[in-house]
Amino acid sequence: MLKPADGSAPGGKDEGIGDLLGRLVADGKAYARAEVDYVKTLGAEKAGAYKAPAVLGVLALLFAHAAFLTLCALVWVALAQVMNAALAGLLTLVILGGLAGLLGYLAYAKLPKGAAK
Repeated sequence: MLKPADGSAPGGKDEGIGDLLGRLVADGKAYARAEVDYVKTLGAEKAGAYKAPAVLGVLALLFAHAAFLTLCALVWVALAQVMNAALAGLLTLVILGGLAGLLGYLAYAKLPKGAAK
C-alpha cells in the first residue's frame, strides 16, 4: 500500500505498534467481559425455568417422607396389637434399620470401582 505524501499512516492516524497492541488487548477484554455477561444471563434464565419444578420436587420429597413416617407408625401399631408396645417399637426399629442397611449396601455395591475410597 502506498503512503500518503505527508508521511502519516493510512487512515490519517499515526499509531505505533504499542498503541495498536494496547487497543487489541482492550478490545479482547471487552469481548471477554461481554461473553461472560452473556453466559451469566443465559444461566440465570435457565435457572429461573427450573425454580418452580425444584420447589415442587422438594415438596414432593417432604410429603413422601411424611408418608414413610406414617408407614413406620403403622408397622409399630400393627406389631403392638400382637405384642408389648416397647417390643413392637424395637422390632420396628430392627426391621427398618435392616432395610436401610440393605439399601445402603446395594448402593455401595453399585459404585464404580475406586469411587468408594
